[in-house]
Amino acid sequence: MSKLLVHICCRVDAVYALRKLKEDFPDAYIEGYFYDPNIHPEEEYILRWIETERVCNQIGIKCHLAPYELDRWLEAVKGLENEPERGKRCTVCHDVRLEKTAQFAKKNGFDSITTVLMMSPKKDFDVLKAVGEQVAEKYGLEFLAVDFRKNGGIEKMNRLSKEAQLYHQNYCGCMYALFQQRKGDFIPELVSFGKGRLPGSREERLFIKEIRLYAESSGLPCCEESFSFVNWRLISSVLKINKNPVNHTVLWFSKSIRGVLRDRVKELIEHPDKKVVRLKKSSAQIWILKTPLTEIPLDFPRFTTDPIFIVGNDLETSLNIDTKVELQLKTEFDENGISQNLIIGDRKAEHTVEFYSDTLPDGFGGVELKEITEEITKNKESILKGDKKIVIYGARTAGNIGKFYFKNSYINI
Repeated sequence: MSKLLVHICCRVDAVYALRKLKEDFPDAYIEGYFYDPNIHPEEEYILRWIETERVCNQIGIKCHLAPYELDRWLEAVKGLENEPERGKRCTVCHDVRLEKTAQFAKKNGFDSITTVLMMSPKKDFDVLKAVGEQVAEKYGLEFLAVDFRKNGGIEKMNRLSKEAQLYHQNYCGCMYALFQQRKGDFIPELVSFGKGRLPGSREERLFIKEIRLYAESSGLPCCEESFSFVNWRLISSVLKINKNPVNHTVLWFSKSIRGVLRDRVKELIEHPDKKVVRLKKSSAQIWILKTPLTEIPLDFPRFTTDPIFIVGNDLETSLNIDTKVELQLKTEFDENGISQNLIIGDRKAEHTVEFYSDTLPDGFGGVELKEITEEITKNKESILKGDKKIVIYGARTAGNIGKFYFKNSYINI
């Protein structure tokens, strides 16, 4: 064995397995190949790739990113959707991944392949070995079967993963496995939020990881500090004025309305930036902005949770005393919300450049990656000297929660 291509689908499995391979085969040339078409959605695929790239950079191993091919995987496992974990679907899944790896290895002059799947305690080692050897023989390659779990491998992997502050997913990537685990529950892991980077979402975490990858590649020290908060999600909403549906948004942390609420306008109260519409029978409110319709971030955590609907200034004349309104609202509170602050440089540095990682649901109110990377480059020397740090706070739109935690030292440092 002179050139070894390592299939990687998870940076947590890779963080120890790659080190082990370099240690056991010091004369071999090793590269990584990231491919796992069962991961859904695509944002999750990219997130796991970025963390894998971080791991490979730390070890000094080149890693290749394969294209995202969910359709190929769906076709391969058709008819096996209800198979249990470690069943026939998993065997087919291994075959798809290792087949692609072997094709890349053959095309690029590698003589051996292996996979960090052999690190995972949730995978069947013997099945992986059989699939790997069969695929490798087909392409004239050697398959290296290494039980990375031996001699405390799992404990070493967990320690290294914790030290590197790697993202730990709570599912392998397979939607069918999640369907079986959750049994009909709403599955947020399978939802993409489009343009927005909501507080505590995968998109917010992905943004943080992209920044960290850039900063560490520039030789700068980074630290993530996670914090928990009560998160909120809008499931559905309806606002009708005189029986006509109107465009609207809902203020963060508004509670649900049971059934359909039919009411009339009681009074309108003027404020500098909006007009507050109060109703006769309900504590729900409608805010008429002095501007076109837009989402509104919270400047501090919201403690009152009466439903608040928001409309633009185009509806200012539509809401008057005694106007009929109809409201429907379904929301969800999650006490397990997790976001994070990213500190680039010394946390105790005197000067701070501040950014925020999240946005409003429509994507507005946030900062672009390019703006932060340019600031990192501009301040690199000051950061290395310990004079300045860059902090990217999480959960800004939910009430500046990340900055609150950072400033008040509610997190372990």
